[in-house]
Amino acid sequence: MKKVLILTFCVLQLSTVVKSQERTASNKLSFEFGLGYNTLDWEAVSLTETVENNRNQFCLSPSFKLKYAIPLIKFNNNSNFDVTTFAGYNMFGGKSKTESNGYKDIIRLQSFEIGALPTYSINDKVSLYGGIKGQYIFSAKNKAYGSMASPIETERKWNTSDSHSLIKDISFSAGAGFNYKIKRFHFGVEAWFGISNIGDMDILKVYENNYRLIIGYRMR
Repeated sequence: MKKVLILTFCVLQLSTVVKSQERTASNKLSFEFGLGYNTLDWEAVSLTETVENNRNQFCLSPSFKLKYAIPLIKFNNNSNFDVTTFAGYNMFGGKSKTESNGYKDIIRLQSFEIGALPTYSINDKVSLYGGIKGQYIFSAKNKAYGSMASPIETERKWNTSDSHSLIKDISFSAGAGFNYKIKRFHFGVEAWFGISNIGDMDILKVYENNYRLIIGYRMR
């Protein structure tokens, strides 16, 4: 029931963004696609030792956002300040290094995200922003190449398992970025850093970070 309520809230947030744009033509609605490099800082902490199994190898994942800009202040130097709210889909996680015995894995997390970005724009061309977002993680999968404990001569194959029992449903991140507008399109980069532990066990500490290239299209 908890997951259904959170999912419903995310859908309502997305609907509110669309309805608000319909009511207020002066506000700006845009769609944005991102392609990001993601990492997971992964530590299992016990009384005797700390075991790290970070996933930080190069691996790309997509994201999609619907953004709604609310103008607040227009300055005399052709710059302005607004707050951009957004809702969307994000795939993130990380890929491990290849161990000496041939083992490696990829953790894929999928989420609905909502957030707000205070934004400063210059000449309606360059925008600088920072902000915070929350995510509802609805899927967590581990794709492993064999077993970590298997010897090097073991014949391996890829197997996918559900890892949701290790990952919390809710996470929070802080981020910043900039983009450059060309007519209705904009291009940019942004970075998000996890500020909450998404490990769902007392001994587990997991923090996610991602870095995205983005392309967007402004509807109005």
